[in-house]
Amino acid sequence: MRRISIIGLGRSGEAAAMLAVSDGFSVLVSDAGDNSGIRSRAERLSQRGVLVEIGGHTEKILDSEMIVISPGVPLSIEILKKARREKIPIISEIEFAFRHEQGKVIAITGSNGKSTTATLTAKLFEDAGFITFLAGNIGNPYSAIVTKTSPASITVLELSSFQLEAMDSFHPYIAVLLNLSPDHLDRYDTAKNYYRAKFHIFDNQNNSDYAVLWADQREVFSLTMQIVSKPLLFSSTQIVQVGAYVLDENIYRNGEEILPAAELAIPGPHNLNNALSAVAATIPFEISPESIAKTLRKFDGIEHRLERFLEHDGITYVNDSKATNPDSLKYALMSFDMPIVLIAGGYDKGANFSELKNLFAKKVKAAVFTGDTGEKMAMDIDGAVNFCTVIKDFEKSVRRAISLAVQGDVVLLSPGCASYDAFKNFEHRGTFFKQLVKKIVLENGNTDDSA
Repeated sequence: MRRISIIGLGRSGEAAAMLAVSDGFSVLVSDAGDNSGIRSRAERLSQRGVLVEIGGHTEKILDSEMIVISPGVPLSIEILKKARREKIPIISEIEFAFRHEQGKVIAITGSNGKSTTATLTAKLFEDAGFITFLAGNIGNPYSAIVTKTSPASITVLELSSFQLEAMDSFHPYIAVLLNLSPDHLDRYDTAKNYYRAKFHIFDNQNNSDYAVLWADQREVFSLTMQIVSKPLLFSSTQIVQVGAYVLDENIYRNGEEILPAAELAIPGPHNLNNALSAVAATIPFEISPESIAKTLRKFDGIEHRLERFLEHDGITYVNDSKATNPDSLKYALMSFDMPIVLIAGGYDKGANFSELKNLFAKKVKAAVFTGDTGEKMAMDIDGAVNFCTVIKDFEKSVRRAISLAVQGDVVLLSPGCASYDAFKNFEHRGTFFKQLVKKIVLENGNTDDSA
């Protein structure tokens, strides 16, 4: 029996293992970690005949014809170095799943806005009557849905830079690059190397495919001269010949008026660009302007991304836990006209926040910095905010922020950092934040930051 090894036992690793079993492989799954989530997934896989090792990687991994890696697994780990020396093919979970794809793929990447854009794009196609699947970095592993695809279906994938590594044949019909800004510098030596990982999304396209690119960012727009696929541009500041743009405060697609930009349900200038990119991705398909406009008017965003989840005593509470880098934080601050009481900070990915000082001065009434980056963020912002404090404990930081807010303010969790210093992921952080705020504000009104 053919043998395959899978490294990483998160949701993607488990789904890849199940897909490999259905393909008739003998499967080994290996994870260096050991926690309750890994153990429960290991138990499920063991019941399906999968060999599982946890708490470290052994050379059993090398007894295989192929190694599939989950997104969180760096290519630099020792067992993968040995695999390369032995010339064992190493591919990503996305690449492995793609080999089973039957329909067309729209793949979306970028430093910011991926989840919102992927969800909106899927909604545009679903509302227009297409059989549509949404998977990838957004939560559903690609391997879990790919066997349901058909020649008539559209698969929309949100892809991180990690997922775009170790590709071989992955070939999206439409590849979308939203924007670029330095991120994940704890994994990549330079921002340039991080950008290169993003560019893998175009590697296997041909001149029958399409690339959706942001015309307003030089690093993205310059790719029009380097790729072989047909460019579809989007811009909120200029008319583009083929693509989506804003003219006289209305959104257009290839000269067709779609709707006034003010009627978008999702807030903020960054979400205008996200919507434009999604509209541009519809160009190769027969989707009417009326259908697109209807979807844009009702799509109000996703959980954990500028999510207004509570209004109480004239104070608005917003969960933006998905903001995991400085640019995401910047866009969040630009989305509100009311005074902001900000909660920011978390796991340190090597980012610099000093470029946000002027925006903090204009938008932020009070800042509570938390987590591993709290001190660093306070130093980077130095003096830009009238009130600034550092409270490492997340719950105490939330209580302090609530105590500082008055009628007309917004209490905004927009960390600008990953969550791994204190939480499993950004969803865990955002859910905890919402539950905590509701408990404090609605149940007992206790905002004592010493509690």
